[in-house]
Amino acid sequence: MKPKPHFLPKRQTVIYGFTEQMLRDTGTNRRSFAMVVADQYLSMYALDDREVPFRITLGGEGDGDADKKHNGQILGRYLDGVVKTLPADLEDAWVMSLPEPYRSNCERELCRRRGVLPIRLDALEASAQTVGIGQMMSDFGDLVSAMTPAMADGVIDEKDRPYVRRIVKETDDMVIGLLTFRKSVVAACPELQA
Repeated sequence: MKPKPHFLPKRQTVIYGFTEQMLRDTGTNRRSFAMVVADQYLSMYALDDREVPFRITLGGEGDGDADKKHNGQILGRYLDGVVKTLPADLEDAWVMSLPEPYRSNCERELCRRRGVLPIRLDALEASAQTVGIGQMMSDFGDLVSAMTPAMADGVIDEKDRPYVRRIVKETDDMVIGLLTFRKSVVAACPELQA
């Protein structure tokens, strides 16, 4: 007997879901977020490589409110499903524009689809050794806090489903913290870098 197929939502559906959650949770409006996405997009791609007609008028020329309305309409067309496919270059700028923790959660969900654990390269800088240790301790506390209700009866089973998502997230954060610390240690001993 074949297992039932497990279909994934489209990548853009995941991104839109985290975006809508962020907009609800923070009270940010679409137009304001659209300006952040537009700024990120325009700074990432050369004029000839852009597919999305975002605009931001610089130096006080033109009308900033018109840009906000224009960019908000572009973003809204994607969120409302009027434009069916999110271009790959816009996906990068969009996800990078999400504030934390929505960005990390979105990246984690997108990577999980391929069985990959996302690790932010800027978090793995050797210069962040003390921050890495403090972050590891905080991540460990968050992991213990997430595990406590699930482990109350000594086993993780079906009735612990409400806790699973948070446990996985906190475990991922702990692994990332450990890898950050490991990179700092290895950087201090070049003979270990093979």
